[in-house]
Amino acid sequence: MGELSVWAWGGAALLLIGELWAWMHYRNLGKLLLFSTIAEMGYLGLGLGLGTTLGETGAWFHLSLQLVMRLLVIVAAWRLIRRAGSAELTDVAKVAPQLPLTRLLLGFGLFSVMGLSPFKGAFSKFIILYSAVDQGHWAVALTATLASVVAAVYTITVIQALCFGQQSDGQRWREWAFGSRTWLLMVALAALTVLLSLDPEPLLHGIGQSLGLTAADGLPTFETPWHPLVLLPYLSGFGLYLFGHFSHRLRDWLAQGIAALTLVLVWNQTDLDGLSWLFAVLFALVMLMVVVYSAAYMKQQAHSNRYYFFLMLMLGSLLGVATADNLGNFYLFWELMTWTSYLLVIHPQSDSALRAGRKYFLMCASGAYVMHFGILLLHAQVGSFEFAAISAGVSQLSPSVAWVALGCFMLGLGVKAGLWPLHSWLPDAHPVAPSSISAPMSAILTKAGLFGLLKLGMMVFGTATLMEMGRIGDWSVFGLLLSLLGVITLLYGEIMALRQDNLKRMLAYSTLAQVGEIAAILGLGTYLSLVGGLAHLANHALFKSLLFLAAGAFIYRTGSKQLSELAGVARQMPVTGLCMAVGLLAIMGLPPFSGFFSKFMMIYAAVAAGQLLLPATILLGSLIGAVYYLRLFRVLYFQKGSARVSDAPASMLLALVVLATLVLLGGLFPDAVLNWVRPAAALLVPPPGNVSVPTLTMAWPLSALFACGGAIVVYLMGRWQLPGSRWAALGVMALALASVLLESQRYDLLSWWFAILITAMGLANLCYAKGYMAHSHSPHRFSFFFLMMIGGLLGVTASEDLFNFFAFWELMSSWTLYFVIIHEESEEALGEGFKYFLFNLVGASALFLGVVMLTAYSGSFSFEALQAATAFMPVSWLALALVLVMAGLLMKAAQLPLRIDVQMHPPTAPTPVSGYISAVLLKSGPYGVLKFLTALGVTTLTARLGGIAELPWLAYGVAVIAAVTLLYAGAMAMVQTGIKRLLIYSTVSQLGYVLLGIALLSPLGLAGGLMHFVNHMLLKNMLFMAAGVILAQAHLESLDDLGGLGRRMPVTFGVFLFAGLSLSGVPPLNGFASKWLIYQASFQSGHYLLGLAALMSSLFTLAAVLKFAHVAFMGQLNPKVAHLKEADWSMRLPMLALMAVSLIVGAFPGMVLVPVAAVIDSLGMASISVSWLGGLPGNGGWHPATLTLAMALLAWGCWGFYRLSNPQRQRVHLHACGVEDIDAAQAHLPASSLYESPKALIRAITRTKPSQGVNHE
Repeated sequence: MGELSVWAWGGAALLLIGELWAWMHYRNLGKLLLFSTIAEMGYLGLGLGLGTTLGETGAWFHLSLQLVMRLLVIVAAWRLIRRAGSAELTDVAKVAPQLPLTRLLLGFGLFSVMGLSPFKGAFSKFIILYSAVDQGHWAVALTATLASVVAAVYTITVIQALCFGQQSDGQRWREWAFGSRTWLLMVALAALTVLLSLDPEPLLHGIGQSLGLTAADGLPTFETPWHPLVLLPYLSGFGLYLFGHFSHRLRDWLAQGIAALTLVLVWNQTDLDGLSWLFAVLFALVMLMVVVYSAAYMKQQAHSNRYYFFLMLMLGSLLGVATADNLGNFYLFWELMTWTSYLLVIHPQSDSALRAGRKYFLMCASGAYVMHFGILLLHAQVGSFEFAAISAGVSQLSPSVAWVALGCFMLGLGVKAGLWPLHSWLPDAHPVAPSSISAPMSAILTKAGLFGLLKLGMMVFGTATLMEMGRIGDWSVFGLLLSLLGVITLLYGEIMALRQDNLKRMLAYSTLAQVGEIAAILGLGTYLSLVGGLAHLANHALFKSLLFLAAGAFIYRTGSKQLSELAGVARQMPVTGLCMAVGLLAIMGLPPFSGFFSKFMMIYAAVAAGQLLLPATILLGSLIGAVYYLRLFRVLYFQKGSARVSDAPASMLLALVVLATLVLLGGLFPDAVLNWVRPAAALLVPPPGNVSVPTLTMAWPLSALFACGGAIVVYLMGRWQLPGSRWAALGVMALALASVLLESQRYDLLSWWFAILITAMGLANLCYAKGYMAHSHSPHRFSFFFLMMIGGLLGVTASEDLFNFFAFWELMSSWTLYFVIIHEESEEALGEGFKYFLFNLVGASALFLGVVMLTAYSGSFSFEALQAATAFMPVSWLALALVLVMAGLLMKAAQLPLRIDVQMHPPTAPTPVSGYISAVLLKSGPYGVLKFLTALGVTTLTARLGGIAELPWLAYGVAVIAAVTLLYAGAMAMVQTGIKRLLIYSTVSQLGYVLLGIALLSPLGLAGGLMHFVNHMLLKNMLFMAAGVILAQAHLESLDDLGGLGRRMPVTFGVFLFAGLSLSGVPPLNGFASKWLIYQASFQSGHYLLGLAALMSSLFTLAAVLKFAHVAFMGQLNPKVAHLKEADWSMRLPMLALMAVSLIVGAFPGMVLVPVAAVIDSLGMASISVSWLGGLPGNGGWHPATLTLAMALLAWGCWGFYRLSNPQRQRVHLHACGVEDIDAAQAHLPASSLYESPKALIRAITRTKPSQGVNHE
């Protein structure tokens, strides 16, 4: 590196100081042009001072270009200043609209002078800077780069003020008449500028020859022929602009045809590498949807021709970025992409749009200038712009050069990707841009930044070179930095989205979070992480386009972006609302939509790489995101608004429906998406021989297909008001039951019996719902979500591997459960549903991470492989994974003895679903516990993790938690006065019995736990149904409002009393039989405290049941419920059927215990000896039928004596010891007055307070 001359240093100083001085005087157009012209002379001094022929050529070439382009600017500016009579920018801006061609050419000239790639004004600057970098003079090159950034600031400010300001009220002048000579000169200079931009080579080579420039001087070939794919949208943009002046409709059709043809051509390209092809297809696909959407969206908008022109140019630029095979073309199209997207962002030309557009342009242009320096540095060292040549030579770079170049790329590309802290343009630009532009900005412009990081970082530099440049653990420094920035961006985006009230701004911050999530995973640099990251990148491009376009449709109809003004709009725009819902569920990562599967793959890849903090952070981000996504559901769908609007126009709906369909198909066939991105991932990191991409397609059993497919049929029948939709729901459930019986070979025995119970109870509850929902709104919607929820639960039982287990678990417990719970749409229901959804999501996240830890280590999702892997899995890894899994399963059953009120399903849900959740769905928790314990092997668990009291510590922990919870929840049930709340606390307590029996792992314990599993299903469903008979008619929540209903509804009273006493463990009823076995198992195994807790909780349950029965059904009739009557037959029939089954089971427990024994045998556990008509097993076993018969005979005898005694009925007044001013209602003891001393003690021990509000504790 030679010494720099004074000319070079002086030129650099003049350049920077002159640009700063011009910036300081930007308010005066004349002074600004004067100082900026002086500043440009700095390039002349810099080039001449480098002392190279190449530098001199660049200097004189720059002077030649500037003479033409700057003269164009000066002439145009002079015309405007003359018209305004002042050089002040504000004065010139007022008259600029009167001379439209002049201000257009001024803007064109300013962009040319600034040196954006399409105008080739940067070509001369590039030569000078390249010569400086090649000579090792980085300081002057960086100074010139900084000067370019300064120039961009004032240039874009002037362009916006003069070219995109408000229209003037003054009369538009005839420009020819206003200075014809200057007009001709201006047009001629503009034409010459265009020619020099199209082909500057002749001028350059002419100057070079005159100075003796030879090939040895190293003039680089910056630009090579463009890929043919780019030409179609570029040339079409000009054609569409012309056609638009004659027919907007023809222009729109042509635009859609061109975009579709572009997609077809891209899809069929065979000369692109896998990464370029993937992104080119994404760019073309999203842009096709945008063009289709724009036909209606832009119909009434001004300047639509200009819109389509730049839209096509942006498409071409994006394809240029994707197809470039060298850094020259890559940079050229990168700047073109920035320029065209900027002009689309500011299309509305509002003040807010111009401010946001200015920030967007300056940040992206500045990033491009920095990247430009890195490009020049690489070429100076390697001698080529070709990706292949750079990749071959990059390993020979010195560490300092390599890191400077890589750092320049990360800065320049990170701005476009929106990575923190270079993100601030994104949340500002999205809300003000047309919604049709917000979609590609979020979906593909940010992805272009990630594409650049992958292409230049992992492909050109290469993962091996990145590792050699520096590594920290298993990460390259580059990858670690990318992941750290991604994590920060993820959390920042999610947190900021929480605070937004502007719909588009919220979605913009959501984009930041998703981009951060993808970047964090890509930074791992493994084959699996690239597959997962690229799959999520592709999926996000589709569902985020869907979200922005759907949001745009809402805004298009309502004219507002504020959530408060969009209340209920999704209900009034049903197709748009449905598509929006698909996008929201996909971005939340819920099945069966595409986002779930790519997110699963990302988590799997991170865990497989040995990183646990990263997936935990992603899951935390998902939890934060769920808060504002649920807020969107609540506001857009369930809040009442004043706006009355129709659905979006046809072309907008077409784009939305296509995108929603693709998102759903991506979920139904996720392996197709993974296969689509595999070539791109393999190009960056060849797949190791021992690593394979797991199969993520959900294996749907017939029962789940019938339930979920039938749900759609039932919904459509109800939506179209076809008769029989409620009967159709019963038919769907019957088909699901039949398919379980038909596909018995698909299930293990435990799962098969559970599936039978699921469908049988589903039939009972849907029959009950036929009467219960008779006067409710949207029964077809209720049936849809109810059936979908059951379909997910059936999928859990039929799962043959852990992936399907978790996927169907999420389908069961996420959105289907949420929507059926909040069916009533009251504020209380929505609030309670929100809390329950978040709690379920926390539990599912724990289960998610635990399942992935187990499967990623074992290399397979199968239960068999899991059992084999348990033997050699590190103890700490195994223990943590199992704790997470058990936490997720126990949370589903509300078994964590801390804030049970948060874990319980909401009492505001419709009673048919409340009963089903309590009786059936929550059993998935104990089912999963048993499934995992037996799949892993009790012996293996004990050997690997140790044991306590002859139990694996995991099982012992579950048993203790269950005992504490059943005691605590039982006590809390006793002190409740809310009708449903009492039953829900009781459910939590009874689930503790089930888990306690299972966790003991003894023959009696398993038999008792599984028998109570069935008994509670029967009895708790009856209790909720009986309570529902009251709630369906009275709409009351507190027991204090009831009284004397036994005479009004004797059947309901009888069912409730039977179920309650049985559940309390009163012999010889069926609930006692299962509890008896659990007691015996606890005491015989030496777990006396656990057995005592179970006994004590039964007393609490009995007290709660008697309180409910006394207050609701006995005593004086409360006037509030005097109008109530017995339930109709659709509600009575399932109650009586369940009661009949319970009676049979109570008398002959073998009816349940024989199948239970077979299940225990099939699990490889020691079982019990029972027969169909036999008694209870174990020491001291006895036959309930004996006591049942004795009690029946006694009851028959008493009844006979009563009848034969010829009694006479006589009604008397209430005896009040002479007090005459107490009416019957006041004499009725309310629920809140019962057990006052025990209640005070319980509340003191548990440190709880009586609940306030609608739920009445």
